[in-house]
Amino acid sequence: MVALQPMFSATLIGLDGVGKTTIAKRLEHALPMPVKYLYMGMNFEAGNCLLPTTRWWSARQRREAAAAARRTTPAPAPAPALGHTPRVLVKTAKKTLGFINRLLEEWCRELVALHYIRQGHLVLFDRHFIYDYYHADILPGSGHLPWKRRVHGFMLRHLIREPDLVICLDAPGEVAFGRKREFSVPFLESRRRDYLSLRNAVRNFVIVDANRDLESVVGDVRRAIVEFHDRRRTHG
Repeated sequence: MVALQPMFSATLIGLDGVGKTTIAKRLEHALPMPVKYLYMGMNFEAGNCLLPTTRWWSARQRREAAAAARRTTPAPAPAPALGHTPRVLVKTAKKTLGFINRLLEEWCRELVALHYIRQGHLVLFDRHFIYDYYHADILPGSGHLPWKRRVHGFMLRHLIREPDLVICLDAPGEVAFGRKREFSVPFLESRRRDYLSLRNAVRNFVIVDANRDLESVVGDVRRAIVEFHDRRRTHG
């Protein structure tokens, strides 16, 4: 029996609207090695690997949002003070359980990725928790953080493996805004600077100009992955 040769992981990061998902899906069948696509963001609707608890939680939130949208009667008046504390405790417990489930969800996807890598697949991440939350929860010197963000930052630093190759799809904020009409141009430009600054913190970091036609961008991303794969084989 031939032993499987472990592969590596690559992630596509960048602003919403630069084409991460589209490009990753194109490359799933356009690379000269077996590929597993794995979404690594917190949009549960886009997730292709979710815990059963996450599916339940997401469905519950959608039902609550739909019920609130259909509601035509005025919201009930606040209950007397005696009933306030139990409701606060329940709300706090729900938020804490949701946070714990989020950590488990991130760790579950990490384990799935490690399994695929050991089975000889290139794992192609769409986004990645480490880089989405790097400046908020991980970056040293970010000051005093709430306990949830400190716990999350610790997990991302010590329990989640960094991808072997990071490819930043770069486009101006106004271009990303024009494609998705989400957030504001100043906010997107700030996030763009955050992503580009990762070149100083990540060893294998490639910037690809995403403000071009799709075929050119896909070709450059494919080339970056293949060249990285060839260097790994050459240098062991």
